[in-house]
Amino acid sequence: MKIGEKVTNPGELNVWIELYEREVTVQTGGFQTPNLVMLAGVWSKWRNVHGQESWIASSVMAESPATVLIRYRNDLDETCVIKRNGLFFEIVSMDNIEQRNEYIELKVKRWRPG
Repeated sequence: MKIGEKVTNPGELNVWIELYEREVTVQTGGFQTPNLVMLAGVWSKWRNVHGQESWIASSVMAESPATVLIRYRNDLDETCVIKRNGLFFEIVSMDNIEQRNEYIELKVKRWRPG
C-alpha cells in the first residue's frame, strides 16, 4: 500500500483495538446515562508520539498521545472512543488519507470516563 510517497506494509497493522461510540440513554425522570457501545474490533498501527510531536502534545496537556492508523470506516467520527489494553483514548482528529477511503489516521489522547 502506498500512502502519499511512503510505502506502508499492511502487516504493520498489528495492534488490536476496539472502537466504541458514545451513547446517552434517557432514564425514567429524564436522567441521562452515558454509555459506550462497541462498533468493532480492528487491527491498527499504533505509534506513541515522540520528538517534536511530544512537545506539541504536552503544550495542549494531552495525556498519552498517539497516532493510530486503521483501515477506513465510514461509521467512525471524532466522538468515538478507542480502547487499547484496557485504556480508553478519545479521538482528537481524523484524516481520511488522500480522501481515498482506504485508511484513516487518528490522533488520540488518553480519556478518563466520568
